[in-house]
Amino acid sequence: MKPFFKATPYIPYLFVMTLFTLVLSGCSTLPKQGSQPLIQQTPKKRIATLQQLHQWKITGKIAFIDTKSRNSATLSWQIDENQGTQQLNLTSYLGINVLQLDSTNNDHIIQVDGKTYHGQNLEALVQSITGLTLPTQALTFWLKGIPYQESDTISYQKITQLPQTLSSHYNNELWQVTYANYQQIEGYSLATKFSIKKDDLLIKIAVNEWSIN
Repeated sequence: MKPFFKATPYIPYLFVMTLFTLVLSGCSTLPKQGSQPLIQQTPKKRIATLQQLHQWKITGKIAFIDTKSRNSATLSWQIDENQGTQQLNLTSYLGINVLQLDSTNNDHIIQVDGKTYHGQNLEALVQSITGLTLPTQALTFWLKGIPYQESDTISYQKITQLPQTLSSHYNNELWQVTYANYQQIEGYSLATKFSIKKDDLLIKIAVNEWSIN
């Protein structure tokens, strides 16, 4: 896999090194959001309920790991499916903004190091700037623990009936998502730790806070 942000004339070397100095272990520890008991639901009922959740925000940390590199950043991602908008911000541990995404429907704007990039295919735009294959559209479903497409398969924990793993052949590539550390948030049982794997790429997301609108 290529580095998190490609060292091209568009991305200064200092910017790349900022990400390389981030602390990966920050993705391993989360504060508790509360001790509310998890709602007992059948998988079918849970999917139907979460399909109605269209406005949410997560804050936490994200890490990209492959055989050659480990990079991480603080994450803030807000989705409003009703308005067709999303905002994604990645910052360094010093609070320096390293990537900002603003999307309205199929119009995507990414700002990196003072430069602005536009595109209508978000995954292709992310790939061209960062070198990463990131299933952004599917992730908005997978993070809720629901399938993005009918062919996605989910395995469930025996006792809680909450998603344990999800497998998807997305864009002809096999993605596998592992869920952990569920919490009860505004009537929804949501995971706060995710491992998202494709080939040699592992994406880890640790959510410090879910905000539900």
